Amino acid sequence: MRIHFQIGILLFSLLGCKEQTSQPDPLDPFDRWKSYNYHDYTIDQVRMCFCPDGGQTMRITVRSDTVSFVRKLSDSSQVLYPASRLYLTVDSLLAIIRTSKTDSLVITYNAQYGYPERLDINPQLHPVDGGVLYQTSNLHIP
Repeated sequence: MRIHFQIGILLFSLLGCKEQTSQPDPLDPFDRWKSYNYHDYTIDQVRMCFCPDGGQTMRITVRSDTVSFVRKLSDSSQVLYPASRLYLTVDSLLAIIRTSKTDSLVITYNAQYGYPERLDINPQLHPVDGGVLYQTSNLHIP
């Protein structure tokens, strides 16, 4: 009888406990990125394509939502205009995603900040013609 009483108390206490679950973040990645209100930051970006410097990791400095400086990490050399315009801000990457109507996109977002860590545009065309993969990482806020 005593064992049944203890089992009953145990079951009652287990039923009374609420399972703690984390609620999914209601913000989509674009809204999450915008909620941080970052306008000045650095990111590392690799542009995989059949193009000059394809596959090289670049450190991109963004000031006032504009790419202000691009540096090749392998040798610290500066990437000059017009080649520097091939590297994109987070807002530019998100704009590609939001406005794309014909491109095939494969996207992986950063869970914390919402920026696209991997944006593969027309992956079926790699490396023949027109496809490009942006890998973005190492967000740093000054």
